[in-house]
Amino acid sequence: MKNKKILSIVVGIIFIFAILPYFIGNIAKKNVAALAEEISQIPGYSLEIQTYDQGWFSSRAVVSYGFDEHTLNILGASIDEQKAFDKDAYDFLKKGFIFDIAIAHGPVTFQNGVNFALMSLSGTLQDIDHPEYYAIKENNSLASIFDLFASVSYLGNINFTASIPAFKTDNASEMAKDKNLKQIKMNFQGMNFQGNINSAIDEYTASFNLSGLSFQTSDASLSLKEISGHADGYKVNELLWLGKGSTKLDHINFSEPIKNISFLINNITSEYNLDKESETALTMYFSTKVSDFTSQAIELKNIIVDMNINHISLEAITDYARSIQDSYQNIDGETPTAEQTAVNIQNIAARAGGKILKGSPELVINNLDFLMNDGFYKSKGILSFDGTTFENLAQLSDPIVLNKKLTVTSNITFDTALAKAIATIALKQQLAAGGVDVASMPSEQINQMINVQTTTALQTFINQGYLTQDGEEYSLDLEVKDGVRLINGKPLAIPGM
Repeated sequence: MKNKKILSIVVGIIFIFAILPYFIGNIAKKNVAALAEEISQIPGYSLEIQTYDQGWFSSRAVVSYGFDEHTLNILGASIDEQKAFDKDAYDFLKKGFIFDIAIAHGPVTFQNGVNFALMSLSGTLQDIDHPEYYAIKENNSLASIFDLFASVSYLGNINFTASIPAFKTDNASEMAKDKNLKQIKMNFQGMNFQGNINSAIDEYTASFNLSGLSFQTSDASLSLKEISGHADGYKVNELLWLGKGSTKLDHINFSEPIKNISFLINNITSEYNLDKESETALTMYFSTKVSDFTSQAIELKNIIVDMNINHISLEAITDYARSIQDSYQNIDGETPTAEQTAVNIQNIAARAGGKILKGSPELVINNLDFLMNDGFYKSKGILSFDGTTFENLAQLSDPIVLNKKLTVTSNITFDTALAKAIATIALKQQLAAGGVDVASMPSEQINQMINVQTTTALQTFINQGYLTQDGEEYSLDLEVKDGVRLINGKPLAIPGM
């Protein structure tokens, strides 16, 4: 009896570790083929399995990913044959990205450690036949530019991680050979991805982190630092994904001295949530905050944009996605031309836009605030469209009809310091345009001119009833309804409206 139990255990082990991987290999091949087909249905892109060698315990595949034939035709028609960059970029996009995929069959795999999984796979990007690519790998001692690992649990959930290593590029050696070349330097500090997809492939979670990126040419420089993001999504129908997410960015610094353009943005955070408002409509929430924005003449702090878009027609968005997808398909066996696609997309957008307006969409600005120098600006408002009697976009060509369908309410509050800050910028631009050297003028004279302009402008609007004053603060209420525009209850005439 004891020997029979031992024999049963041995047979079970043999089945699990020697026989079962063969059947799992068949499942793996079907899953990879199904995934390739699903991704290729996305307009503009193509995932093709070039080879698939199935073994007993593992399989190997070569997969290409890139733009589909129609998109490549459009890109090919737009390149400038006289520019080497355009030609090189097109040739690169035409070849796409080729990945070598190693697939291990479960129930236990040994890729990246021991995995109790139905299967696991690891992939690397094949070398791109381009001198700059080989230079990046050689100069940075990189084995691969992109690495992917994924495991499929017994229940079918997919966990994945991917990474792009840090690297630097510098064309100094090419510049030494060709004096006409401009300096190009890039410092990419590495990026990581991770996520999960459920077995039904209708829910996902994903996140990424980019440590930093700097790009410098002879004329300009750009740097980004610490970018991260997270997203959760679910499939609402065969075409649309909804969900929420957030991003963070430590700073963006851009400078182009020749054109006297530069700006610095610090601590940018944003979040969104696209969800079902009802069975027929969607709602979207969006918020972004910036700690400070600095340019040549402007310095803003504590910038907040917080808004909702309500009553978005689910039918219209689905129809738009389906129609865009269909527009990329062959017409009577022929690939549509770029002109045909452009006309199709324009018609699709018009039709979807009309359906959205019929749903009476609404834009709610919860907060639009910032600080400027020592002053503040705060506002909120609602813009809505009455689509109950809306027929088609042609109606919007009539300003009277459009004004009657739009309703706007808004409240704006600011202080004297903000008015002075804006007046300062305007005055300096006026003086510079007139050839006056602002730096040579006494600061007392400039301040006096600013005070006079600010006081005169504010008092004029107060006298007209367009501003309400409370100490150092000013406010106004804007209302547009039934074609009538009011500020603090007073009619406002807008030329051409």
